[in-house]
Amino acid sequence: MTEQGMVVTPQPEATEVGRDILAAGGNAIDAAIATALVQTVVDPLMCGIAGFGSLPVYLPAKNVHTYYDFHSPAPGAVRPDMWESLIESEARDGYGFILKGNVNDIGYRSICVPASLRAYAEAHRDHGKLPWAELFGPAIAYAEDGWNVRPHVHTFWTEEGIMGRVGNAERIGFTPAARELYCRPDGSPKRVGDRVTNRDYGAVLRAISKGGAEVFYQGEVADAIDADMRAHGGLLRRSDLETYRIVRNAPLSSSYRNFRVTTNQPPGGGIMLLEMLGTLENFDLRSLGHNSVEYIRVVAEAMKAATCDKDLFIGDPSFGSIPINQFTDSPVASPRHLGDHGITVEPKEAHGGRQHT
Repeated sequence: MTEQGMVVTPQPEATEVGRDILAAGGNAIDAAIATALVQTVVDPLMCGIAGFGSLPVYLPAKNVHTYYDFHSPAPGAVRPDMWESLIESEARDGYGFILKGNVNDIGYRSICVPASLRAYAEAHRDHGKLPWAELFGPAIAYAEDGWNVRPHVHTFWTEEGIMGRVGNAERIGFTPAARELYCRPDGSPKRVGDRVTNRDYGAVLRAISKGGAEVFYQGEVADAIDADMRAHGGLLRRSDLETYRIVRNAPLSSSYRNFRVTTNQPPGGGIMLLEMLGTLENFDLRSLGHNSVEYIRVVAEAMKAATCDKDLFIGDPSFGSIPINQFTDSPVASPRHLGDHGITVEPKEAHGGRQHT
């Protein structure tokens, strides 16, 4: 029986491949992996086999509900104080710091341990249906035969740096190889309709499709990465690739009105979602009118409080204790969130929690 589902991505090429994988008898895991591989080719600044993330797997027929968490760690050569003298300011959005030369934001020394491909391989090994190599075919074709720059991609490539960060035009032209791929002869980003062909990446995908993820983490690709990093002052080493492991976590779970909501564990952002929902459960949002001034004010204040708590309490559990229950147990947590941050919002009606001001 053909798997039924919905495939949503930023680019239509990736969505169509996910649909085709389901039609070919693949399951959601197969479709997600094939989709991510194509998305990497046609939107390379927003997705990648060397990226990071969290992959939820919910297979009720198999009694499986888990998360493959693959948050990229820093290379082993990184030390806590190595960039201390370069700090210019905290980023204005609270995510990290601005360093002299933006060395933590662009270039070889900003690179963390590639994580995504390892998660794809393990999820496919555990739950995939179609052969591993079959999932790579569409991505290889787009890499080797080329794809046309779409409006969303061009807009992102030309986006100026904000809050002290590097602009994307500088990112895609940082190395000679990147400029050759993604820029016009004058150095400006390719425009809508321009063709991008990346045969080198197609060759990498072919190698991984035949030899598995170990080609990347322990084989010929790992050797090439190590050599390139050493030649350009990077911190990543083959040993980082060889020793990297993903983490499997049970989902965080909480209630919102009559629904059970599950999400990922820290350092993922799921705990913020549960905190926001726990707060908003105390308000009759429907009566406020969707996107009315009061509706937006209440939602914005709940998001603000969750962001404050994220900055104060949420980090990587490998480096400190995180009071998860404080933010996910609705009867205990949600009444405190706004008031504890000096935010006064009078709920119209409480739903399953205590009213508060």
